[in-house]
Amino acid sequence: MAVIFVSGCTANFCSVQDKANILYVYEKGVSIYEDNHEEGVFVFEDNNVLTSRISEDYNNSPTLQKIIETAKANKINVPHDDFFVGLDHKLLKKALIAKNGTSFDFGNVNAEEANLALEQYGYLKFVGEENLFSNWDLWTAELRVELGPDKVPNNDFTSLYKNQLESTINSFRSCITINDGFYGKYGSSGDTESFVEGKSWKYAWSKGPIEGLLVYPVAFLVDYFSHAFGMNGWGQIGAVAIVTLIVRVLILLTTLKSTLGQQKMQSLQPELAKIQQKYPNSNTNQAEKQRLAQEQMALYKKHKINPLGQILVMIIQFPVFIAVWGAMTGAAALSSDAVLGLNLSGSISSTLTNFNNWPNVGGWWTAAVLFVLMALAQFLAMKLPQWIQKARTKGVKKMSKNPAQDKQAKQMKWFSNIMLIMIVIMGFSLPAAMGVYWFIGALISIAQTLIMQPIIARQGKKQRR
Repeated sequence: MAVIFVSGCTANFCSVQDKANILYVYEKGVSIYEDNHEEGVFVFEDNNVLTSRISEDYNNSPTLQKIIETAKANKINVPHDDFFVGLDHKLLKKALIAKNGTSFDFGNVNAEEANLALEQYGYLKFVGEENLFSNWDLWTAELRVELGPDKVPNNDFTSLYKNQLESTINSFRSCITINDGFYGKYGSSGDTESFVEGKSWKYAWSKGPIEGLLVYPVAFLVDYFSHAFGMNGWGQIGAVAIVTLIVRVLILLTTLKSTLGQQKMQSLQPELAKIQQKYPNSNTNQAEKQRLAQEQMALYKKHKINPLGQILVMIIQFPVFIAVWGAMTGAAALSSDAVLGLNLSGSISSTLTNFNNWPNVGGWWTAAVLFVLMALAQFLAMKLPQWIQKARTKGVKKMSKNPAQDKQAKQMKWFSNIMLIMIVIMGFSLPAAMGVYWFIGALISIAQTLIMQPIIARQGKKQRR
């Protein structure tokens, strides 16, 4: 619950211009600009070259199509075609001025120049003076005077239109990058890139302390290594692998004492089991329970172990997890290209539940294999210490049944299984890059266990001797 809560509080790095650029991919208006088309109408006075016509069923903007269908289904009046055409023409004029300056002569514009200006500045439809929809609102007000109130959207349609587009844009978070560029897979076909502004560390701090201190540095590394290794899908995989290694090393360095204490506690399981056997009724007898706790603490003190150290590890790991989640979700580099058909910024669940892609040897199979590998690696990483512990306590003879010991073992087993299930569920629903992060992190944990356990076991034998 805490992970879900804090994840929801992580800020979206997309600027107003980023959002406007992405929105224009989904809602480009209804006009098609061509030179002297026989069915078109001239756009500007004194220009007998550039014509515009309405695309069939507004197929140039599938999102607008859906909004109009929703409006009709809810008995909301749909604006006249003249409104959408007038809006497109105002956008074109604004885009041409932004591209060429205020003294630009509209009499010489042709279709190629018009479409190029829209490609570069079409986002102005949705942004002006740093506010989303400010230009749209301004032009709608002007068209209400020019065309009359019956042809422009009423309050119901305006609310529906903005809510649908805001819902669309709020689902995208891949806007963290060092330099300006085109990133992502947007649009109805899922193959259109959008321009994203470069973000500074100062901008990250303006979003919040977690974003500035943790999220941006991780995303910065992902972006840097993705470009260094080549933006071809596998470059992004290499970047995630390097970042995972860096993050795990930093966590290990900051929690080394607590981690060693945790490993030592596992190596002491045979001795702990012997102590627990001395007090079989500690589950119900308060005196035995107190003596058991005293002997356990004496054992920990003898070996310089702080049992609360495990909590410190979790406290440090929790914000790091949030930072990595925010970075993997927000890194623009991960939203471009794909690995064997799998986009790393998209979730494994969205790919696996897209049954239209099932027969293709690509994203579906890649997501399935990644999910299985991640789940198996996590299972091994969490169960390996338990298996080692069980093997070490195998030789400890049981004098009688010990309800307290059995209850504790059962609780630990349930806790471990619940944690494993939670990680698998989150790995299924979070971006595929997080699946790669958890897979590589699990391999590192397995290696760490296999290296440290024998070392600590040998140290324990020396101390006992």
